[in-house]
Amino acid sequence: MAIQEQPLIIGAGPVGLAAALFLARQGRKVRIIEMLAEPAKESRALAVNPRTLEILEPTGLTRQMLELGSPIRGVTFHREEKDVATLKLEGIHPKYPFMLALSQASTERLLVRALERAGVSVERSTKLVNCVSSSDQVAVVLEPAAGGTRKLVDGPWLLAADGAHSTVRETLHVGFPGSSLDDDWYLADLPLRTALPVDHGQVFFSEGGALSFMIRVVDEAFRDQPGEPLWRVISNRPGSLSHLVLAEQAGSPVWESKFHIAHRIVESMAADNVYFAGDAAHVHSPLGARGMNLGIEDAWVFSELVRSNRLAQYDELRREVDRRVVRRVELLTRLAAAESPFSRLMRNVAFPAAIKTPVLRGRMLAAVTGLDHQLPELSERRQ
Repeated sequence: MAIQEQPLIIGAGPVGLAAALFLARQGRKVRIIEMLAEPAKESRALAVNPRTLEILEPTGLTRQMLELGSPIRGVTFHREEKDVATLKLEGIHPKYPFMLALSQASTERLLVRALERAGVSVERSTKLVNCVSSSDQVAVVLEPAAGGTRKLVDGPWLLAADGAHSTVRETLHVGFPGSSLDDDWYLADLPLRTALPVDHGQVFFSEGGALSFMIRVVDEAFRDQPGEPLWRVISNRPGSLSHLVLAEQAGSPVWESKFHIAHRIVESMAADNVYFAGDAAHVHSPLGARGMNLGIEDAWVFSELVRSNRLAQYDELRREVDRRVVRRVELLTRLAAAESPFSRLMRNVAFPAAIKTPVLRGRMLAAVTGLDHQLPELSERRQ
C-alpha cells in the first residue's frame, strides 16, 4: 500500500534545494530526497550571475552570498601572453553589475541552512528506484542507498533535479537529445602565484587550438587557509598545469577532474506530473557559466507556477528559454575549442573584433550573465 506523502523533489543540489526553499516560503512543505550521504565537497560551479542574485533576493540569500563572494568584473582574452580583448561587465545590471565568484558548495551550504530554518531537512542516503507518473499523481519507490526495505510513496507531483544522469528521466524514458565534443577537457582547482587581477576571468588562446580558462575559486571552506589564492584552470588539452601562462603553480590541486562536454535539452520539461529542472533538463559547457544559474531559474519559475496552480505551463515557459541558452553556449564553446582550422581562424581574428563591436559585445554579456531573456511575470520578485 502506498504511503500518501507530500510533493517530492529528487536531488539536493542547488536546484532542488532552491526549489524547496522557494516553496517553503509559500508555506508549502515538500519532501526532498538525495542519494548521497553528504553534500559534495568539490567547488563545482563557481559563479552566481545577476539573474540568480535577483531571484534569490527575497529569501535573504543574496545578501549572504555577497558577504562571502567576490565580484568578477570582466573577462580578459589573451593570445599566449598578449592581451587581445577584455569583456567588461559594468552596466549589465542596475544593482549587480558583476558575476559573483562563489562556489556551488558554498551556495548549497547557504541553501541548506535556509531550508533548515524553514523546517525542511534533506533526506539523505535515499534513492529513487522507480517512478510512475499519471494524470493525477506520481508514485515512486524509494529505498536506502545502502540497500534495505523499499517504500512506495504517492505524491501530487515530483520535481526531478537529479542531475545529468537523472534516474527519473531515464525511468520515464524521456529523451535527452543533443551533441557532444569529441575530446576530453581537464579541470583543476589549485593555488596559483600570479599578478593577474582576481576580479577578472582569464582566457588564453594558444597554438593548435589549445585553450585554457582561469577564474578565482571562492569557497568558505578554504577561506582561512594560508598561501596563494585558489584558481580554477580549465583546458581542452592534457597537461595544462605544465603550460600555465602568466601564472605559476603554488601548491597541489585540491580537486582535479577530466570531463566530457555535451549540449543536451530534454524532449519535454514535463511528463504528466513529473517536471525536470537543472541538469536533469539541460546540460552544456561550463564555459557558459549558466548551468547552476539556469537551473535555479527553472526552480523559481516552477515554484511560482505551483503558487498559482499553473504547472501545465511549465514546459511552455521553460523549454524554449533553456533550449536557446544551450544553443548559445554550444556555439560559444565550439568557437573557443577551435576544433578545425577555420574555427581557429575565427577564434583568433574574428572573436576579439566581435568583443569590440557594441551589438555583439552586448549579446555576449547578456548570454554570460543570464540577462538574455526576460523572466515571465509570475510574481513580485522583490518583497
